[in-house]
Amino acid sequence: MVKVSVVIPVYNVEEFLGECLDSITNQTLHDIEIICVNDGSKDKSLEILNEYAAKDDRITVIDQENGGHAVATNNGMKLAKGKYLFLMDSDDILDLKALEESYNVAEKKNVDFVIFQAINYYMDTGELVEAENYSMNEIADHVKDSVFSYKDVKDYVFDFTVTPWSKLYNREFIEKNSISLPEGLVFDDNVFFYDVLFAAERITFLKIS
Repeated sequence: MVKVSVVIPVYNVEEFLGECLDSITNQTLHDIEIICVNDGSKDKSLEILNEYAAKDDRITVIDQENGGHAVATNNGMKLAKGKYLFLMDSDDILDLKALEESYNVAEKKNVDFVIFQAINYYMDTGELVEAENYSMNEIADHVKDSVFSYKDVKDYVFDFTVTPWSKLYNREFIEKNSISLPEGLVFDDNVFFYDVLFAAERITFLKIS
């Protein structure tokens, strides 16, 4: 069993896709599989995916008719075989140590999922800008390095960022609770996150900065 399955739904992101894939293929945690679901892109996204897959046998490319972010992500999740699951947006980049560090914490603490911090990157200026809704410093300071559930953070439930790409999920936990992204909704991340949060009994926060 590979350590982490990375699922990347892809739709018309040729401008950003190379950087995204570079940040995944160059992770310090090498024992991963990368499932890329091309959701009917009309640009060169599929071509880029196939170029990367030809150079890295950890990459699997699925090409489907356009069904939306949730459909593409769910189809990728169905193919995942890793112990943990990471859901990546194709216009984002990931710190090269993120999977290794979150995997090690997840293993050490035996949790349902790990939350970690994110930061905004502005392409036009090249600036990295920290925002509380992604850094979640207040929550991190409250829970410290403990293992907790939503019952322990009732005052902070709506302060978590709902984005899947700041979490590492135990795949067995996701499958046991039949959690998937609701298809046909604009804000599918919101529903998915709170389904995960309220089902989880063991959560931990990985704060680097």
